[in-house]
Amino acid sequence: MKIQFLRDIEKYFKSRICKIFIDNYDFTIISNNCWGTFIYKKFGLTYQSPFINAMIFAPDYIELLEDFNNVNLENLTFIEHNKSKFIDEMKRLNIYQQGYPLGLIDGKYEINFLHYTTEDEAKNKWLNRCKRINTDKLIFKFSDGDLFEEEMAYRFEKLPFKNKVLFTSKSFDTLSSNIWIKQFENHGRVHDEWKHFGKYFNIYKLINSL
Repeated sequence: MKIQFLRDIEKYFKSRICKIFIDNYDFTIISNNCWGTFIYKKFGLTYQSPFINAMIFAPDYIELLEDFNNVNLENLTFIEHNKSKFIDEMKRLNIYQQGYPLGLIDGKYEINFLHYTTEDEAKNKWLNRCKRINTDKLIFKFSDGDLFEEEMAYRFEKLPFKNKVLFTSKSFDTLSSNIWIKQFENHGRVHDEWKHFGKYFNIYKLINSL
């Protein structure tokens, strides 16, 4: 109990220090995994995105971005795990039938609410955070895991969004949105990019440019 309290205090002061170096506090991060969650925690900010503590497989995520509409995000329903089109990958990752809610955005795009226990909890938090979306200050983030294919990098680059970043284990040197995380060059994908991206990408500069 005491150790956890000390850790919480440490996180609090670290976030306060980090917050000194940014000018914008009301931006929205759209992310395929928990990277956005980490950024908000890093700066001690309120979650201003529904994409918190959740994961979307790459095929659905890139299609969601190509048809992005913040109003459609509010159309959230749920399906059973055995109805997922990604059953095989869910089994490989050992998340199939693990009890978390599996959402469906606008009737099309599956979202795995990995850190939620009930559909009501997931939906309430999702809808409340949808209301906080700042459409004038959006950051779109993608990474090369969870059924990512190389052609998706080029599709992501073509998206008409000013602020977008793609973390990959392979260099796409012709793509301005790409950040190559070199330490994963032989891993086939990046892992836990929220722990490693800071060596390669200046998040402070991006936030302050919004």
